[in-house]
Amino acid sequence: MEQIKEKSSFRIYADITMVLIAVTIVFLTLFYAPKGNGPTGMDKVYHAVAFFVLVFPGALTHRWSFLWLLPTAVLFGVAIEIAQPYFGRSRELADLYADIAGIMAGMIAGTMVRMWRKPL
Repeated sequence: MEQIKEKSSFRIYADITMVLIAVTIVFLTLFYAPKGNGPTGMDKVYHAVAFFVLVFPGALTHRWSFLWLLPTAVLFGVAIEIAQPYFGRSRELADLYADIAGIMAGMIAGTMVRMWRKPL
């Protein structure tokens, strides 16, 4: 019984973490404009890393996360790209591709770690 309670608590913390990361992504992609351009393509790396970090906790803690987390994260990325021009940012399909790459990598990494770690 204690093991079930620990697993449930772990999932709740992961879900809260994902919500906080999603809020951070919204803020950074819509309201924060970095000064200077930096290296070419570095913004794509930021997109991929952000979405990797977003989905990893869910893939780690939820067994069937690919059924709901994968499409939700992709729709989240699409929504951000659609909203960006309204906040003075540019809409780029390459950003969405980077988001999807990060989502896929995070889902795979989280699932693999979940499969290899000891159960709670």
